[in-house]
Amino acid sequence: EPEPKASHRSEGRPRSTSTPLHPHERPSSAPMASAGGSADAVAALGAEIRDLKVALKASGLKSAEINRHPEVVAKVQALQDLKSTLDEDDPNRDEAFFARQRAEKEQAKKTEKALAEDQRAQLQAAEARAHRPRVQRKIFHLFTFAGSGPKFHYEPPPRFNAEQCGFGAGPEPHPAVYITEKWDGTTMQATSQHVFKRLDLWGGKRKSDDPSQRYDLRLVAWRGEDTGGRWWGLDFVDAERRFKECLERYLLALEKLDDGLCVYFEVVHTDINTTYKELPGLAGIRAFDFSRSVAGPPQGADGEGRFLPFDETVALAERFGLPLVGWYRRDRLDADTMWSELQAAATQHYATAAAPLEGFVVREARGDRVAKARVEHVQVPAIAAATGSFAKAPAPAKQGDAKKASQQQQQQQQPPPQQKRQEEGQ
Repeated sequence: EPEPKASHRSEGRPRSTSTPLHPHERPSSAPMASAGGSADAVAALGAEIRDLKVALKASGLKSAEINRHPEVVAKVQALQDLKSTLDEDDPNRDEAFFARQRAEKEQAKKTEKALAEDQRAQLQAAEARAHRPRVQRKIFHLFTFAGSGPKFHYEPPPRFNAEQCGFGAGPEPHPAVYITEKWDGTTMQATSQHVFKRLDLWGGKRKSDDPSQRYDLRLVAWRGEDTGGRWWGLDFVDAERRFKECLERYLLALEKLDDGLCVYFEVVHTDINTTYKELPGLAGIRAFDFSRSVAGPPQGADGEGRFLPFDETVALAERFGLPLVGWYRRDRLDADTMWSELQAAATQHYATAAAPLEGFVVREARGDRVAKARVEHVQVPAIAAATGSFAKAPAPAKQGDAKKASQQQQQQQQPPPQQKRQEEGQ
């Protein structure tokens, strides 16, 4: 029945004199407002029902039990009978109540639609003004491969995909590298004034021979003089609320980024990525790359800039307090060793989340070469290995087990600075 809750009862309304009932007490013939068909009688009986429900709730009954309580049922029926005697145009009739409710909902929809349209216009205007940093690059597979779609796989014996990624060829075919976790997330990048989401324009299907044409940026949030220095966009009607949950505790850190500096990261959330469905409360980011605009205008031309060596990424993430992907360093890149470690990764978790490791990103320590290797594309031998966390070679001093690290992340503690990964999100 469409009566308002007891907490909204207006002052001066008649209160019921009935006493609270024990949950199992059979109702006595509680007093009812006299049936005169008047609006006052309807209001009085409505107040009695509200007070009765409050008393029953205080006695321990649940909502469904309250609605089935004999005294409530009787009073509600009496109220309906009273309303049926009112004039057809009386605002206390149910028809009038539901008509008002429909009108209010329709007006609320119109108001929200107008607000959303205004916010979209603001976001588009801010995006048109924004300096666009370099878009995260396309990263090719580390190993030679065969097949496509569900039949895509790395082709044994282990060999580097030198033609596309460059490893295994050139003056230094086996350089020192950083091995970083490949996180399954939503790829974003941010400067001190803008947060962008990376868009895949190909939708998983090749539309050009030039991989640089695959990605674009979509503005998610911004700050500036027009916003009074506050971040706008994350609370908009059309905004993805889960992005806000992942980003909000790092916004102050992003504001401190140097001019021309851009950080690249994965947004990870229990309800965004299926990988983390078993980790309730997970909401955060994992940085994996930084770029700096070239000299020129204040921040260089749109889309220009250079990616920084990974050791600088480690230092910058620590400096600005941004969580970094897990990582370790190898003095020499070897195909057989990487193949074995990728197979072993099939039974490993991320260093800071108890979720299956997607794979690795391999980054040249003193150069621009970078490649990825996914667990799903390598044949894994039937070995009995206990599931563990990503931690090899010179691992972080206190990695802890995967579950403990995941709990620490959920408590909003920063991951250890030596973590890893340059996610690119194929």
